[in-house]
Amino acid sequence: MEPGKVSSNMKSKQQLTELIFHRAEKIKSHKDIEAVMQKHYKLLFRLYLTKPLYFKVIFKANRFIIGSAIMAYFFTTEKPTLRHVKDFCKKTGLISDNTIDSFLLFIRVGGRMDVKKDPQDKRKLNYQVTSKALDETRALINTMMIPYGMLYPDFDVSGCLKMENFTADYFQKYAEIILNQVYLFDMVPDCKAFVFRDAGHMLLMDLYIESIKQQTAVIEYNYLKASLKCGVSRSHIKRCLKAAEVDGLLTLDTPNNTIILHLTFMQMVLNYFAVYMAMVEHGLRGLPGAPPLPAH
Repeated sequence: MEPGKVSSNMKSKQQLTELIFHRAEKIKSHKDIEAVMQKHYKLLFRLYLTKPLYFKVIFKANRFIIGSAIMAYFFTTEKPTLRHVKDFCKKTGLISDNTIDSFLLFIRVGGRMDVKKDPQDKRKLNYQVTSKALDETRALINTMMIPYGMLYPDFDVSGCLKMENFTADYFQKYAEIILNQVYLFDMVPDCKAFVFRDAGHMLLMDLYIESIKQQTAVIEYNYLKASLKCGVSRSHIKRCLKAAEVDGLLTLDTPNNTIILHLTFMQMVLNYFAVYMAMVEHGLRGLPGAPPLPAH
């Protein structure tokens, strides 16, 4: 199989983008969408606490691309090499050589990837994703798949949780998105103030969930608690929020220790979450026995 080639009938970038946008519109209009978002947040928070250093880094957009490429090539290429991953990441034009190399080292040192010289060509470095990385990836997908089952009860979540080849089947399909360079931050540009920073996903979800809990768009926000939840410093969170303020997503009311979340922020998070779930749904279509997409 050619490097990164999923199948001969792989959809084009435009087809995939249109499909995901269409599915996201359906997902975000579901009557239970807020409960689904809260479920994802709760599951992610529980997972996040186990390895905050790893998850805050993996959710930074450029690292997420590298991590996704590692999985895509591992499950769609006969002998995946580090060169496959590096060339793909360079081609995106979004990631520097240093970022690629340092993240690959981070993954290897953390015991998530084994690298060996190719027996036929010593210049090539073949890699193997370890069970540790596979378990973490599976757990991360579960934080979206379990809430997805709340939207579509016909989807057999418990059956998926027991599947041995779940991750391989999932990435055979999800790789279409990765290898076509369909990015969430391109589809929802307003999220960039968050997702190009460590723990950005967790922070934007935390703000949204706080507005639901407090039942207001003017939320009291505890920076110390937020830093513990997100695994980053208070100053990091403040810098991120300042950037979001410059983008018109929110207003920091420092004297009153509150944050005014604008309608643009609330809409952005809803769009972001719906697109993210539509992308996960695309991967779930690769599972044997997965029900057809819900009717348009």
